[in-house]
Amino acid sequence: MKTIIIGAGSMGCYFAAKMKDAGADVGLYDIDSQKLEKIGTDGIVIREMDGNDQHVMVPVYPSLEEAPPADLLIVLVKAYHTARAARDIAQTIGDKTMVVSLQNGLGNEEELCRRIAKNKICLGMTYHSGYELSAGEIQHTASGLTIVAPLLKESLQQAMDQARLFNNCNLPAGATTDIEPLRWKKLIIDSVLGPLSAIHKVNNGALPKDPDIVRDMVELTVEGVTVAQKAGVPLDYGEIWAAVLDACRSSAAYRSSMLNDVQRGRFTEIGAINGSIVRIGELNGVDTPANIRTIRRVVAIQGKRDSY
Repeated sequence: MKTIIIGAGSMGCYFAAKMKDAGADVGLYDIDSQKLEKIGTDGIVIREMDGNDQHVMVPVYPSLEEAPPADLLIVLVKAYHTARAARDIAQTIGDKTMVVSLQNGLGNEEELCRRIAKNKICLGMTYHSGYELSAGEIQHTASGLTIVAPLLKESLQQAMDQARLFNNCNLPAGATTDIEPLRWKKLIIDSVLGPLSAIHKVNNGALPKDPDIVRDMVELTVEGVTVAQKAGVPLDYGEIWAAVLDACRSSAAYRSSMLNDVQRGRFTEIGAINGSIVRIGELNGVDTPANIRTIRRVVAIQGKRDSY
């Protein structure tokens, strides 16, 4: 299966390196030509949590037009680049090509569907996490399951094929037709750890140790679960709160990607994460003051307006 990963950030590089190392036919595309040139010359270096490094050379493509026809396009760009990625894909997609988004937040599928047929799109989520140390050099901070679901149930076989590919590349994965509870669970975890670690400039493990931060963690979790429930997604507060604390413990020594973005002066995904909770809350008559306050604090840190 010829695969091209769109986005050479932390997860794009991580998946590309793991898949290539396992023998998959995979290449990498990004709109940042300088980053892509460096990766093409020097390869990708994955810094693992146990101190072991992995160095993998991965083919890079300066444009999708110059890439060979792909069976699978994996979208791993930041949410604010989804519209550009969808446009690039629509100009080059083949009759049998499938697209899977493993991006953070909610709403990326809306951008993809504006240009790509629904039966060619799968949504996914991954519990792998990490951040860029430099172009093509990734600190891997957490491992976990990757889940893929078809946007239309008639495409379930394609989602199963994608999960099989990931499993064959030592990336544990599964397929489902009901991904919404899993996506919301991860969204809420991200809405807590990312912005609070960025605001307080601490690693994830420090968050539950400060009573003031814990109060914010609880408020964000309650709001996220309430919005999900009103939107028809059956989540349990106790289960989600336990997952938030477990995420803090499992990545205790590492900083979140949002903290990394803030420290490097880049736009964050606050709009796709906390902004999604605010927007869906408004649609369902749920006030989300904790998320609104958190968005404003992250935007203030940036010194520029993140979109949400």
